[in-house]
Amino acid sequence: MGYSRRVRCGRASCIRALLVAASVAVVAAPAAARPLRLRLPPAPPGDLLCAGRAGACVAPPYVLVVSALPAEIEPLLAAARLREAVSLGDRTAWVGTLGDAPAVLVRGGIGLVNAAATVARVRDRFPLAGVVLAGVAGSDLEIGDVAVPVAWSDGTTTTAVAPALVAIAEQVARRPVRLDRCTHVPPEPPGRRVCLGRRPRIVVGGVGVSADPFGGAAFPCRPGGGPVFGCDEFFRGVGRPAAAASARAEDMETAAVARAAAAAGVPFIGFRGVSDGGGDPLGLPGFPAQFFAYYRLSADNAAAAALAFLRRGTAAGVFPRARRAPASAPRAGAACDWERVASAACAGARAPRAVTAGVARACAALAAGARAVPGSDAARAAAARARARWRDAAAALAGAPLAPLGATCRAGLAAALAARAAGS
Repeated sequence: MGYSRRVRCGRASCIRALLVAASVAVVAAPAAARPLRLRLPPAPPGDLLCAGRAGACVAPPYVLVVSALPAEIEPLLAAARLREAVSLGDRTAWVGTLGDAPAVLVRGGIGLVNAAATVARVRDRFPLAGVVLAGVAGSDLEIGDVAVPVAWSDGTTTTAVAPALVAIAEQVARRPVRLDRCTHVPPEPPGRRVCLGRRPRIVVGGVGVSADPFGGAAFPCRPGGGPVFGCDEFFRGVGRPAAAASARAEDMETAAVARAAAAAGVPFIGFRGVSDGGGDPLGLPGFPAQFFAYYRLSADNAAAAALAFLRRGTAAGVFPRARRAPASAPRAGAACDWERVASAACAGARAPRAVTAGVARACAALAAGARAVPGSDAARAAAARARARWRDAAAALAGAPLAPLGATCRAGLAAALAARAAGS
């Protein structure tokens, strides 16, 4: 999420302004938000061995595509072919293909703490080939432009973007990428149509700055909070201390994502659409007025640039090319990597088909229980079915040959299935 350096205020007063804006957005969102019509996997049941499935598994390694806000991740989800939804605690990881690359897409939340925690959760669950951030920011560029800094700083640490990814971004910037120049103001509910006086562009270079106006705390999303402050991905229709004048983009997440990716040895790059900057046809006074007028335009342009980057990077061999993963009817089932989640000793292993089928049936029963009224006869019956299906999976594992899994992996799976069958 971005803010303009044109705002000059004390740290406490700027935070209060952001929280007031959040409260206003939460009040307004229910009437304005409209779900996108996407073909999606269902929400995953609570068990980590389960997932929402809508097709064949997409093989790793993946490119993590992360955004802070629902409005930022939405256009990327709309462009992806999603095959799996996996629970990461209070986040959902959407697995599929984006720009021909195998991808995991996640809404990370606002602020440095949320951004770092999201990358850590995804890294612990999925093998990663790269990290791409797409979102909005304040900038010395003009509204609608997309800034691609070659380094990011949080005021204490500066992390450089991998030169190979900078080179791909420079190629993308020289090619025609369709960036929007018109938007509705306000975006939600749609107001009058406003157009910029020029075509936006992608600009590679400079240093981006991320700051923490929340004092090291995680800024919470708000259920029903709409496309900016909400916890839900699908919608359509802040201050900080002053940054250095040379900052190409100013936000509250990217430096943390860059640092976490570097610590994991994974290449990173960020695309920030300018929501508050120059070239405003309405002449609004910077953040937060410009942000709330142009966040949809800038988020869409950042997504378009990131998608073009992924396509170019995949074609150049920088990222793996995803194999075709046919779609199927949405359902609850076993997570594609359930064996590794159940036991670290099972990394790369595949359980016999009968075992995975038992896990899938248990997950389907858990999903039915989640839809039932808590404490109802239907919920209790679904829980009993789930325990029975876990027992079936454990029995299938006990009768399977040892060789495909190995003793350590098999023992880990047996323990995980037995614990679930016992209801623990």
